[in-house]
Amino acid sequence: MKNGGQGILFFCVLMLILWVPARTVHSQGSISLLFYNTENFFDPFDDSLTLDDEFTPAGEKHWTFERFRQKANLLYKLFMAAGEHLNGWDPPAMIALAEVENGYVLHYLLQETPFQKFDYGRVHYESPDRRGIDVALLYDRKRVEVLSSRPLPVRFPEDTLSVKRDILYVLVRVDGRDTLALFINHWPSRYGGYQASEQHRRVAAQVLAASLDTLRESTGRGRVVVTGDLNDEPADPAVSFLTGRGNRDWYLVNLMEPLLKKGGGTLFYDGRWWLFDQFLVSGQLAGRCRAEILKFPFLLEHKQVDIPRRTYAGPQYLGGFSDHLPVALTLQINPEHD
Repeated sequence: MKNGGQGILFFCVLMLILWVPARTVHSQGSISLLFYNTENFFDPFDDSLTLDDEFTPAGEKHWTFERFRQKANLLYKLFMAAGEHLNGWDPPAMIALAEVENGYVLHYLLQETPFQKFDYGRVHYESPDRRGIDVALLYDRKRVEVLSSRPLPVRFPEDTLSVKRDILYVLVRVDGRDTLALFINHWPSRYGGYQASEQHRRVAAQVLAASLDTLRESTGRGRVVVTGDLNDEPADPAVSFLTGRGNRDWYLVNLMEPLLKKGGGTLFYDGRWWLFDQFLVSGQLAGRCRAEILKFPFLLEHKQVDIPRRTYAGPQYLGGFSDHLPVALTLQINPEHD
């Protein structure tokens, strides 16, 4: 028994020695960023300042606390599956979200689901969106340090009363080495048709470009990651405005364009896939990045064509995840400061 116990102890110590460095080397070699349009991650409480009435128990969607709780736990399930797929360990170190109602839903997600066992912080600002939906960033405090952040308002010169969702800018330092400028977007929708709404997305692209100009002039930083639901595809004018060199001294590389050419998409509508959820990065980062669409089976509804398993189809509650698929970026960490 004594010799057997010593053997077991030796085996456990050996496994610990082998396991710890592998995890450390892997986590320091790369970092992952997930973007997900959550499809209306609302709490069930009425906010008198926004148009959220349909997401209340008495509203059209009959949105209850139990349905809200289930939605939060589904997000946790996705985060864990994404982490296992991307790095085999913890959830993605950075998680960008769209269509979150407020700080309370983020607090619940971080503190009232099994996700609480991880030490994640959040960056979120209330935007002037009429429905009250915002973008946000969740980040692993052990690996990501937030240096600064601010919302970038999207306004229209020809219509000063009209406002759209802010763009979220966050400057982070990763593993104490790489400094990244993140821009999290949810551009104006195609409601009313493509032609009528396209100019609004052009304005969002111009706001983003102006911020990139300022960032370049003030700091000279070239490590930029743009992500979000752009409600346009890579070749559409508002997006290609950011990837064309033009007269600027910077340009972005759209990492999703090759996936689109292979038939990839994140949203299934009108009988086909659309690629609205994207990653664009500065040329300096392009060689260190890999982007992909996460198409886990549990995210899909298996019909004649696999489509995203939604929370709602019109007023009908389906209990699924979202009408979008998540996208993920894996970035190799620079071993030295640029």
